[in-house]
Amino acid sequence: MPTSTSVQIPAELKPADGRFGCGPSKVRPEALAALAERAEVMGTSHRQAPVRDLVGRIRAGLGELFALPDGYEVALGNGGATAFWDAATAWLVRGRALHLSYGEFSRKFAKATAAAPFLEDPIVVEAEPGDAP
Repeated sequence: MPTSTSVQIPAELKPADGRFGCGPSKVRPEALAALAERAEVMGTSHRQAPVRDLVGRIRAGLGELFALPDGYEVALGNGGATAFWDAATAWLVRGRALHLSYGEFSRKFAKATAAAPFLEDPIVVEAEPGDAP
């Protein structure tokens, strides 16, 4: 008969704000207040002028912040790390990638480039999570 084991996480190892585990970040109250001030963009189409204008200002501001050279663009997307790794594999890697893989997220990127039929096999330098390759 199988037995179950209970795992207890010591309180001093848990985040002080009550969150535990991976997933969405806690949203600061001032960020929520800023959303409330821009209610016209919430729940509407990305094709509507208020949303297009806001996205345009964000892209221009990030371009200025990073002092992007002429011809460079800021791309915004909605999705998690997996969606980004797929996009980076398709549009940012030329020929072959070099990865430092030392955790789940970096391992996913290495797997994405390894699976891409239009890229050479990546060079992957691995280490255990929490260590540096």
